[in-house]
Order: sequence, then C-alpha cells, then structure tokens
Amino acid sequence: MPRWSLYIVIVLLLAGATALVLEARHLAERLGEAELVASAAEQRAVRAEQLVQPDQAPSQPEAPQAQDPQPEDPQAEDSQPAAEPADADEASPAVSLTDYTRLQAELHTARQRLDALTELLEQRNAELERRVEAAAEAARNSLKPMPEGVRHCLKALHDCLREEGYTDQRFLRAMKLDKEGLHEVEVLDASKDRLSVSFVTAARMTATLDRAAGRLELRFFEGHRAVDGERAALPDDGFVLRFDEVDGRLFERRLPFLVRGEGAYPAAVASPEAPKTDLDPGTRRQWLSRMNSLLAKARTQRNWRVSQVRGLDDGFFREIELIGTDDKSLVVASAHCERLAFELNEKSGVVSLLLNDGVLRQSGVQSTITGEGYRMLLPGVTPKETIDAMLGMIVRK
Repeated sequence: MPRWSLYIVIVLLLAGATALVLEARHLAERLGEAELVASAAEQRAVRAEQLVQPDQAPSQPEAPQAQDPQPEDPQAEDSQPAAEPADADEASPAVSLTDYTRLQAELHTARQRLDALTELLEQRNAELERRVEAAAEAARNSLKPMPEGVRHCLKALHDCLREEGYTDQRFLRAMKLDKEGLHEVEVLDASKDRLSVSFVTAARMTATLDRAAGRLELRFFEGHRAVDGERAALPDDGFVLRFDEVDGRLFERRLPFLVRGEGAYPAAVASPEAPKTDLDPGTRRQWLSRMNSLLAKARTQRNWRVSQVRGLDDGFFREIELIGTDDKSLVVASAHCERLAFELNEKSGVVSLLLNDGVLRQSGVQSTITGEGYRMLLPGVTPKETIDAMLGMIVRK
C-alpha cells in the first residue's frame, strides 16, 4: 500500500477522534445544564410540598361535669399566669394550589427535557462509536492485500486504456469483483494539463460499453472525489469517466467479466483502404498532446494550438488544423494546411513551424500558403525541447 494512503487513513482517524471528543463535550454540557434546571425545579417542588399543610382544627376538650360552685379566691387568680398568646412565627404561610400545580408542571417538563437529552446523547454516542468502528474497519481493509483476480482485472483494464491512447487514469486498488462490478475502488484521474489530480474512492464501479458509439463509461457510486484540496460526495447517479472512440471488441475480449456491452456494433462498410500514413486514434491524441505542449511554450503574438491531424509522413504531419487565440481565449486566427512540420535551423538554433499547401486566416485577411511553405517562428522554444517533445520527428534546415 502507498505510504501516502496510510497517511490519509491516519489523518482521517485523528480527525474522527477529535470530532468525537468535541461532540461528546458539547452534549455533556447540554446534559449538565438540563440536570441543573431539573434539580432547581425539584427543589422548588419539595419546598412547596413542605409549605402546603392540610388544615387541622384543634380538638375541643369535653365539657367538665357540673360541680358545686367554689368561692372565688382572688389570691389564686392572681397566682395563675396569664395565657400567653400563640407565637405568630409558628403559623405556616399558605401556598396556593395554582403555584403548586405550576411547580409540578415545571418539574415534569424539566424531567422530560432531561430524558430527551439523555436519549439524544445515547444516540450520538452510538453514532460516533459506529463511525469510529467504520473508520477502523476501513483502515484495516486498506492494509489487506488485493486479491489476485482483481489485480489481473485492473492490469487488463490499464492495458486496454493505454492501447486506446488514454494514459491519465491510474487504478490503485479494488477488493472485490462480481456481477455488480468492482468494489472498494480507488483511482487517480489526472487533468489534461497534468497540473492537478483527482482522487476517487467508491464503494462500487461499473463498466458500460456503447457498441454503436464506441464509448466506454466507468461509473463510480457511493464514495467521494477529492480534487484541488476539496472533497465532495459522488452524485446519486454516479461519477462518470468517459472514453470515446475506443475499440469495444478489445474491451469485451479482454474484460468479459467486467464490461457490459449495450447495443450492436455498426455494420462494416466497404470503403477504400486508408492511406498508410493515417494515424490511429490513440497515436493521434498522443501527437496532438506533444505538439500543443510545445506550442504552449512559444512566446508568439497569438496562442496557437493544433486541433486536428490525420497522418504522419516522412517527418511531416498531414491535413493539419490550427487555431490561434488571444489573451482572452477568443479565436482570432486559424490555418489549414496539407503538411506541417517543426523545422530546426541547426546554425542559428531557431525553431519554426513550417506550413505547406493551405490557407491562413488572421486579422480578417485570408492568405494562401503555397508549396514553398510559410514559416512561423516559435521564440522561447529550444532545439532540445523540440527534439525531446517530438521524439526526433523534425525537419532540419
């Protein structure tokens, strides 16, 4: 397993653990606040119960039996102390039934909120535990070796794409292959300018071939795509890598267990044999990429790029279309010629673009390019860069 993939797994685990700690702390704070509110409401209810006492009338003593009247003794009356009045502080203050009911309702509401928060905390803890388990399981799976059958499948897929001229995709791993497609797939997809790379992880990948159009679609489901530091979930209908102008029979022959063909191949039409100088689609795309990368380095007044090429013959490219744009990417010039070559002047070390037999359109004027040729200087491009980029396919002056 690549070391950077292990680093990514470790970073994801650390981020998940940090999120778990922060979430548990937040929920604990909310639970503590709810407990304080419930405790205060319960204390108020207890005080109210203590204050509310049922009215109890003091029992009346039985009337004494009739006795003979005794003569009053003034001294005895004076010797008996006077009855002390009842202490006013001993009387309990009365609490209304309305206040008591309100306190009971507040206590009930606080208990309900506490129960709800407790249930929410349990659910969140269960979810966080599930996420930690899933992350740990993903980390363990990432260290497992890839099955040998899946490895052969990815190698065959790479070989087919390379034969068709597609070199920007690199499958890193997959863990299972069945009738549903590849599972637990990781793939790198480089941009056309090779300046950025997107990393796609998916739970499942399918391969569909449109036989009539010669188009292969690799569709990824249930995962994420990271590019330029941003990570986004894959669409519900899947993320698609599309490859046009492919030989469907090649893919179906090499990958019968993965590729699902749809439709029918077009009937073969008798046509004159193509010239031997014609390039196949894969080779054509590779030469277009090499020429455009070289033209992008030239400090010309206009930004030129080759949009179409048909063949290659004795160092000259056949049936060429060029497009020139300004700094705002607006098309301001174009050229069509039968032959084109990168010309190198060995004495001066100047690199030029040599065009023969065609038409040049710029500044609203159309000019004819004769067989003698039209040279377009490419300042900023060195002879070594030209030889390396064009694999020695140049014309020397």
